[in-house]
Amino acid sequence: MEGTKPQALQGLKIVECAQIVAAPLIGRMMADFGAEVIHVEHPVHSDQVRRFGFTKDGINPWWKYYSRNKKCITLDISKDKGREILLQLLKDADVFIENFRPGRLEKWNIHYEDLAKINPRLIMVRVSGFGQTGPYSSQPGFGTLIEAMSGFAAMVGEADGPPTLPPFPLADHMAGLYGVFATMFAIYYRDVMGTGKGQVIDVSIWEPLFAMLGPNALAYEMTGEPFKRMGSRAFTSAPRNIYATRDKRWIAIAGSSQTTTVRLFETMGQPELIKDPRFKSNEDRVKNVEAMDAIVGKWMMEHDSHEVLKILNEAEVPVGPVMDVSDIMKDPHAQFREMIIEAPDEDRGKVMMEGVFPKLSLTPGVVNHSGKSLGSDNEEIFAGRLGLSKEEMVELAKQKVI
Repeated sequence: MEGTKPQALQGLKIVECAQIVAAPLIGRMMADFGAEVIHVEHPVHSDQVRRFGFTKDGINPWWKYYSRNKKCITLDISKDKGREILLQLLKDADVFIENFRPGRLEKWNIHYEDLAKINPRLIMVRVSGFGQTGPYSSQPGFGTLIEAMSGFAAMVGEADGPPTLPPFPLADHMAGLYGVFATMFAIYYRDVMGTGKGQVIDVSIWEPLFAMLGPNALAYEMTGEPFKRMGSRAFTSAPRNIYATRDKRWIAIAGSSQTTTVRLFETMGQPELIKDPRFKSNEDRVKNVEAMDAIVGKWMMEHDSHEVLKILNEAEVPVGPVMDVSDIMKDPHAQFREMIIEAPDEDRGKVMMEGVFPKLSLTPGVVNHSGKSLGSDNEEIFAGRLGLSKEEMVELAKQKVI
């Protein structure tokens, strides 16, 4: 349902010629906070996210989620008439998001320099695997490749196991987040600083995930060794791991501060560990993490998960159960915070999906609808906004332009 409060990005118009996850996530997050996002799909091939994973009873959860709050039109911008229509849409747009392989738009005679002449305020966000420049720029870049090449996979997994890729689009999400705040930086420069100037934003999927891993470059310079896989442990603190309990559940502990670890030892009934030279400081515990985990793991196996959570929560030791989505949907705190909501849907009436984050007190985000059917807003945009006649739309459809 439409939000009753004003939204932070009301009045902002975004045209999005992009598919899959990274670039469309930029538009989706901005649409959650009130921007009008016009999602452009090829009239024949459509957005591949519509065919991600699985579809049940005509419903694809990835499409419904990643394309919520957007208006959907079909347009082949590789054709001359499609390009002309795109230029009309961009005349009064604030942001243009695209994720074609670098050089593809230029091949279709779509250049930022020309767009800026008709709309100097236009901000163009270009998302690609490796960026618009450099030796790899022309290569296709998917999140899976980036998760392997960024250093992420090399750091994830058990020490004696293979590098591990995430089963979800981690690299795409990181690029999407970077794309959102870069877009807001450019809007601030244009509107708040009063320059009135748009600009091009070059977002590679590779760089944000590499940056997320932390100071790897400096650590490597100092040690001469890249970080190795170490399961659920951390390079920076100990105890930090997941531990099995007597009832075969998994519990996570974060003993990142000295006071936290002291409380853990005392709560375990082993205060003598505080003075043990192997564990007296965080640096010592990291060096002796095998012995540390053996002690904590033994204590965990002597208790059921609900006992561990109760004991450690009362002692103010950071602890949490390993949860899946079925647990989260039943969790009272998640319910209170609306981490999962019911969103209006044109096919089923309502569908469950993740809520809007973060929460703004004056201008909260809202989910007005889930992802729509292909070309559902053609009439509104082409006829209502651009003034195309029914005859023109019929002819353009025959030519597979729309």
